[in-house]
Amino acid sequence: MKTEQHVKIGFGVLCLFFICLIGTASAITASDETVLMQGIGEDYTEGGYLDTDFGTNMMAEWWYLNGHTKLVADDGGEKDLGFFVAMAHQESPIMVSSDGTQLSYMLTFYGLYYDNGTALFNKADTYIPQVLLEDYVGIHTPYVDYMFPDGMKSYNGSQSEGYELNYKCEDMEMNLLFLTDADKTVDQADDPLRFITYENACGNLSGSIVIDGEKYTVQQGEGYMDHMLSMTSTEITWPMEMHGWSWSEASTDNYQTVFYGVRDIVDDGYDEYSYKHLILMEKCSGKVISEYFGDEVEVVENNWVNEKQYNRRHPLSTTLSTSDLKIDINADNIAVFNYTTPIENGGFVDFMAHQKEGTTIRYNDRIEEGNAFWEYLVSDMGALAQPEAVPTATPLLTAGVLGMFTILLLKRKQ
Repeated sequence: MKTEQHVKIGFGVLCLFFICLIGTASAITASDETVLMQGIGEDYTEGGYLDTDFGTNMMAEWWYLNGHTKLVADDGGEKDLGFFVAMAHQESPIMVSSDGTQLSYMLTFYGLYYDNGTALFNKADTYIPQVLLEDYVGIHTPYVDYMFPDGMKSYNGSQSEGYELNYKCEDMEMNLLFLTDADKTVDQADDPLRFITYENACGNLSGSIVIDGEKYTVQQGEGYMDHMLSMTSTEITWPMEMHGWSWSEASTDNYQTVFYGVRDIVDDGYDEYSYKHLILMEKCSGKVISEYFGDEVEVVENNWVNEKQYNRRHPLSTTLSTSDLKIDINADNIAVFNYTTPIENGGFVDFMAHQKEGTTIRYNDRIEEGNAFWEYLVSDMGALAQPEAVPTATPLLTAGVLGMFTILLLKRKQ
């Protein structure tokens, strides 16, 4: 697996960083959703935000797009490909260079799921002076406008106009248009993790993808997009707030579901879901058929794998059920996002799975099969509780070490 190298800042003073704890900001009185919905006649849930908008000590924000595609080459060759791409930035008053410059952290990563059962994960990250942030991220805008500082990876647009992804690296190139008129849905919680996510659950993908030097046209493509913000005022990093999360997006011919489950750090934490929200929608329109919260949703996770190199475990199958809805998902193809930091217990490992086919959604007496994306994240704090013994499986594809925060370079401090 090739791993894209970090993009380096062009001047030396940013090579060493230190922590300047400026104190815990008090939480704003308005809800996060109120902040994001500001503006008259414009959708300000699209554009970027700052930590100061939410009165937090740290805010991470990303735009995420996934897709199931059928590709065709000029010579007639065909390929099925699942993928996801995320474009992110992080803001915090503790990210300061040695000369006192306030910094922003920029990150992008992607995963490719091939039809032969293999997966590829890659990423790029860098730091920039915060005064330059708006050169790369549209802040307080009714559209997303993100450009990674290398100039080769961008995501921009709005629901009314469509979203363009232009993404180039040594492993692949994507030039895609995502169009959606689906109703926007919302996930929001304050505990154990404070976050808000806006979801465009269904849309169509068109354009081209270059893999291993060969160009493919998207013959058929369906996508899902969301815009998420996570934040903390009590910890240095947001993963320290929770044991972890489980997220899934499942799709069949007529139905689509989105599930968020956040686990609290209680006992071993692997089944301690303190936040659960399951949305059932009409496919494509995004019209909500039903929503389920808390104890209305039962989560059953099976076929656990003990990943000894990460000191944590994860399930290979999950069932989400309510009084009239049941979703079964299997992790057929997994890439691992291993995020480490020298801050003690500040990181996480995210097992990011794709099921090309065989996902089932049963609503009332109707059963349909389709596909799914599924994440099972375990924080370093969550891994402190030793997992129960389970049969050991072959280690999964590792994503390598990621530094998401400026504090990753503290080890260089003299």
